[in-house]
Amino acid sequence: MKMAKYDSARKFEHGITKLEDFFLFAALIVLTGSILIQIIGRYVLRIPTPWCEELARYLFIALTYVGSGRAFINGGHIGIDLVDTLVEKHSKEPVGFMKKFNRVSVLVTEAFIICFGVIYIQYLQKIAARPQVSASMHINMMIPMSFVLIGILLMIYHNICRMFYDYEAGEKEKEGEEA
Repeated sequence: MKMAKYDSARKFEHGITKLEDFFLFAALIVLTGSILIQIIGRYVLRIPTPWCEELARYLFIALTYVGSGRAFINGGHIGIDLVDTLVEKHSKEPVGFMKKFNRVSVLVTEAFIICFGVIYIQYLQKIAARPQVSASMHINMMIPMSFVLIGILLMIYHNICRMFYDYEAGEKEKEGEEA
């Protein structure tokens, strides 16, 4: 019964991951196209295209935050292995200690992200009270600013999932339990 719950949670997370991957791919293609249009417009045709620069900036922000959430899935963030090296030298059971240390690190990171998320939601509420539009594209600024919140929510979600199961270990765990 416990595995069935994790299976459905894992399938749901895989679905979200596929959406993230599709968004990141599409945003990167549009970002590249926008920069290409900017270069051709500025240097070849001598036509100003300020909307291209603005679109590229907003897509870069979206890629950064949604990509940060995606990196939480398999530990793709930059890490410092100083603690690993010290523990391997001075601990009798480095693997057990590192598992506990990683859990605590995840919880501290999660607490920081949640605090930042709460502060950012309050900030977005203030911005929503006085809507602003972007200078060149004339879109509501809540659209590009919401990608920060989406990235925060994805980081929190994937971090919570990592507390309960590994993203890639689904089949290996099943085989180990059936044996």
